[in-house]
Amino acid sequence: MDYSKANKEAWEQAFPRHQQGYKEDPALRLQRGDLSFLEEDTRAALTQIGLQGKAVAQFCCNNGRELLTMLKMGAGKATGFDITESFTAEGRRLARDAQLDAEFIATDIYDIDDSYAESYDLVLVTIGALCWFADLDRFFARAALVLRAGGSLLINEQHPYTNMLAMPSEDGFDAEHPDQVLFSYFRKDPWIETNGVDYIGGTSYTSKPLYSFSQPFAAIFTALRNSGLAVTSLQEFDYDISAAWPHLSVRGIPLSYILVAEKP
Repeated sequence: MDYSKANKEAWEQAFPRHQQGYKEDPALRLQRGDLSFLEEDTRAALTQIGLQGKAVAQFCCNNGRELLTMLKMGAGKATGFDITESFTAEGRRLARDAQLDAEFIATDIYDIDDSYAESYDLVLVTIGALCWFADLDRFFARAALVLRAGGSLLINEQHPYTNMLAMPSEDGFDAEHPDQVLFSYFRKDPWIETNGVDYIGGTSYTSKPLYSFSQPFAAIFTALRNSGLAVTSLQEFDYDISAAWPHLSVRGIPLSYILVAEKP
């Protein structure tokens, strides 16, 4: 099964719905210096790492709104990698309209080649990226490839714990017990969804199949180690950044995290 090809088709299908879902053009927000496309804790972590004048990349960048925010925060060079032509083209449009200099490459992350070796000081991965990759070794090997020595990888993702919980739209969800554990933390089979990925407008539609994967922390840490990247910090939070579990925010349940790893 070519999961990347199937997911690309589903994300291309989602593009016009994302376009319709924005209440305001992201370029206008970027023009006036709105940094809220990145979570506050993520901005703090990026500031601690240091962005001034650095070359940055984002894997699974979507339309690049977070990547472009890093330019507004002081980054010097920016490249977004995403599997879809539609979203990367939109990223170029946003960069042009916001008068920011960024490159957008439509490619499977697995296929990033040696021409980008040691090109970046920082790689950003944000919410809803890791779940699309069955092989984290291959994914993090690409991050290690493009990073310069001493460079950092920052991941801001939903917590692996959430894969045991049902979303309100899923069978088995119990509104009286929304924190009930229903699924195995160690699930190996892919999740298959056909209700779309319009997290911008919040609409549901019958989509082409999307295939995603549960990624326990053990799998993440092992793949990072295998790629030669060393974890330097891990913060866990009890607030939702996925729009899937806002009803569980600030209840002491691990819902999101920020991990930083470095290339020696």
